[in-house]
Amino acid sequence: MSSCCDHNNVIQIEAGPHNRKNAVVTVDCKPGCTGGHTLTDQDSGETIPAQCEEGQATFIVLQMAAGQVKRYQFGPPTEAEGGVVVEKQDGRCPVLIDDELLTEYVFGGDIARPYCYPLHGPGGVELTNFAPKDHVHHKSLYIAHGEVNGYNNWDELEGHARTVINECEVTSGPVYGQIRTVGDWMAPEERKPGVLTPEDGKLLREETRWRFYNLPDTSRLLDVTTKWTAAYQGVLLGDTKECGTISVRVNEQMEVSNGGQFVNAYGGINDAECWGKRAPWVDYFGTVDGQQVGLAIFDHPTNLRHPTWWHVRGYGLFTANCWGLHDFAGDFSVRGDYTLSQGEALTFNFRLYLHASDTQAADVSGRYLDYAFPPR
Repeated sequence: MSSCCDHNNVIQIEAGPHNRKNAVVTVDCKPGCTGGHTLTDQDSGETIPAQCEEGQATFIVLQMAAGQVKRYQFGPPTEAEGGVVVEKQDGRCPVLIDDELLTEYVFGGDIARPYCYPLHGPGGVELTNFAPKDHVHHKSLYIAHGEVNGYNNWDELEGHARTVINECEVTSGPVYGQIRTVGDWMAPEERKPGVLTPEDGKLLREETRWRFYNLPDTSRLLDVTTKWTAAYQGVLLGDTKECGTISVRVNEQMEVSNGGQFVNAYGGINDAECWGKRAPWVDYFGTVDGQQVGLAIFDHPTNLRHPTWWHVRGYGLFTANCWGLHDFAGDFSVRGDYTLSQGEALTFNFRLYLHASDTQAADVSGRYLDYAFPPR
C-alpha cells in the first residue's frame, strides 16, 4: 500500500471556502517514516519542506485563495537549511528559528511549574511578562490549575502544589521543532487533613507537546497539546477562576492601561465584554518598544466545553479557562467542576498566534479558521 510520502506520489490540497496564509497541513504517511521531504508544487515548481513523524507528514502552505487547489509531488528526503532547532540543556530547552531565539522552555530547578520565557513575536519583540510583583506566579506562558483534589497548582503561596517533569524529549526539523514532556502534579509535603492523596503525593499525570512552526518572521505559531490523566486516583478539577488550561501574562507595555486592547471572536472588547465570556479565540495586542504586536489564543473545537470561557484582564493576565463558571456567572449554583475517574484522561489543544499589528490587520479570525478547519 503506497502512502503520500512515497517518492513521486502526488497529494491534492483544497483550500475550501477560506483564504489561507501560513496554514499548517497534516496528512497521513507510512508508519515509521521520519525526517524531512521535499514537496514540489506541480503548477509553480516551487518547493517546500515536509516533516514526517508518527505516521503524519506536516508542511506549511504559505498562501492559498479560497477555492484554490494545489497539487504537490513528494520527493526524497533532503537536508533543509535553517528550520527550528530545539536544544535540551540542563533543565531548559531553548527554541531557535533560523538561529533567532523564539522562547526557552524551563522545567528544571526549584520552580513551581514549567514555563516558556521569554516569548518573542515578529521582529524579536518580547510579548510576555515574567513574575510581575502583583502576581509572581504569572510566569510568561504556562499550564496550571488552582483546584486539584483540594490542592492549588496555580499560585506559589505557602502550601502550593507543583508540576515536576520526569521526561523531556526534543525534536528539531525544517517545518517544526517540538518539546514533549511527561510529568506529575504533586501535592505539597504538608497534606490537607481529610483530603485523599496518594502516599507519594502524585495528583495527576501531565503529558504535553509544545510544537513551534517555522514561519516567516511576520508571524509565529505555537501549538500546545496537553493531556491530563488520573493515573493514580480519581481527580476532581474544581470550579475556580484561579487557573488557565493555558495561561499567558502579556508584556506590561501591552496592558490596557498602557494603550493595549483585547478582542474576542464576537467583537467583544476588554474586561467588560471578554472577561468570563465564551469565545473560540481572544487576541491581546498593544505597542511594545514602538512596534504594534499581538498574541492570540485559539481554543480548538474538540476541547472540553468549547468555546471556552476567558479569564482575561486589562492588567495583562490572559487565560483560557473553562473551569471558573460560578465566578463568571456570579452564581454559586453554576458549576465548572469536572471529575476524572482513575484511568481517565482529558486532552486539550490550543494554538498561539504571535503577530504584528492589531487583530483586524493580522486577520486573526482567518488564522483561527486555518486551525479549526484547515485545508483538506
